[in-house]
Amino acid sequence: MPHSPQISVVIPAYNEERYLPTTLASLRQAAEYYRRVRDAEIEIVVADNNSTDRTAEVARQCGADAVVREPINQISRARNTGARAARGEWLAFCDADNRVTENILVAIHDNLSRPDVIGGGTLVKPEKFNFTVAICFTAWKLFSIFGRVGVGILHCRKADFERFGGFNEELFAGEDVQFAYDLKKLGRATGRPRFVIRHDAAIITSMRKTEEFSFPTIAGRLLRMSVGMQRKLRDKRYCSLWYDVSRGKK
Repeated sequence: MPHSPQISVVIPAYNEERYLPTTLASLRQAAEYYRRVRDAEIEIVVADNNSTDRTAEVARQCGADAVVREPINQISRARNTGARAARGEWLAFCDADNRVTENILVAIHDNLSRPDVIGGGTLVKPEKFNFTVAICFTAWKLFSIFGRVGVGILHCRKADFERFGGFNEELFAGEDVQFAYDLKKLGRATGRPRFVIRHDAAIITSMRKTEEFSFPTIAGRLLRMSVGMQRKLRDKRYCSLWYDVSRGKK
């Protein structure tokens, strides 16, 4: 890479050989647009979360600038391991089954260029719609509105990430929501109160959970999770919706 990256995009990946090529291709396209519009570079860091397939090999073949390994199968740890290896001044976190809009890196750049902004997220759009997807997205939108938090591609300055310790490694799920709350808290404490969700940029997510689990299964597991949620998010046994997905191997 000829120049130091402005943005490091961190991708946690556990057995993602099927989805990674599409994700990386969309990020490379966004990187070309970013280069033209803001004359800045990115790097892509894939954190291989102890995969048993060809995830690391596919990541290198498809354009990742760095591939690091996190041996403990936990998404918060994988995100943090990738962030520690990142060279960019700014960090952005993308899942391995997402595609991104071409302008997403420009939107992140413009957010983090503002001195009053601590960080932010982007919109989330489903790859396809069905009954289960519609219900899940309606529930998520309501949570986002009333909880005043959004996710998409979370982004922040690396110095701030290091300041509050990154993703909470006690959590096996919901670490991205907790990250947003922690980042907003730091912003208020340091005079940068704005956490901005960019509505002009989005990720397109695979919605593979809705293909592998029926609506009653998803609803039942989330309902059981809702009682004593803080405790259950710290116990992998209750987080099967996040860890039992087959990663598209049909």
